[in-house]
Amino acid sequence: MPDEIPQPEPMTVSQFLISAGLFEGGLLVVAILVGWLIGIPPTGELTWSLHDFGLGLLATIPMLLLLAAAWLSNSNGLQQIRKFLRDMLGPLLEKCRFIDIVFLALLAGVCEEVLFRGLLYQWGKAWNPTLAIVVMNVLFGLAHAVTPMYAWLAGLVGLYLTALMSADPTPNLLIPMTAHATYDLFAFQLVLWDYRRHQRATEDEAAEH
Repeated sequence: MPDEIPQPEPMTVSQFLISAGLFEGGLLVVAILVGWLIGIPPTGELTWSLHDFGLGLLATIPMLLLLAAAWLSNSNGLQQIRKFLRDMLGPLLEKCRFIDIVFLALLAGVCEEVLFRGLLYQWGKAWNPTLAIVVMNVLFGLAHAVTPMYAWLAGLVGLYLTALMSADPTPNLLIPMTAHATYDLFAFQLVLWDYRRHQRATEDEAAEH
């Protein structure tokens, strides 16, 4: 019999967190360097405000309602996303402490918002605000293209996050940054809950046989 093909070792939690940090941190470095080259500080519209922080938390509610509707949907495309996240991300999140998951959510919320709405949107709107919104959110969707539908949903979320800035007479990157990070925190917890529920169901089914 031919030798079995060796399977790669599962990623450790340290490797997972380091990989996430390098990727998201890389986005932040790119934003800062490109912003310096073109003269647009990507954190130029970021200021601390308790009021705007609260608005960011409130702005998470529609995103969480969309997440709940998508999670409960029987759509094949949405179920594929749920299965992908459960199978690929769930085992990694299972190894993480809660503080690690908070760290991941903050990484994504801060680094991605600095790049997409702190740099790309500010750069593009100087030329054509409408085109900047379209192009930037297409790029945001493509950056999350684990499946075509996931990319489409991410683009919609990106459009909403952009609206949180563009509709404000005193734009503050803190608002979409807070909403993004808070949404990711809840989404990670939902994926982890779904993974644990699925594992228990699988174990119960195996015990019955």
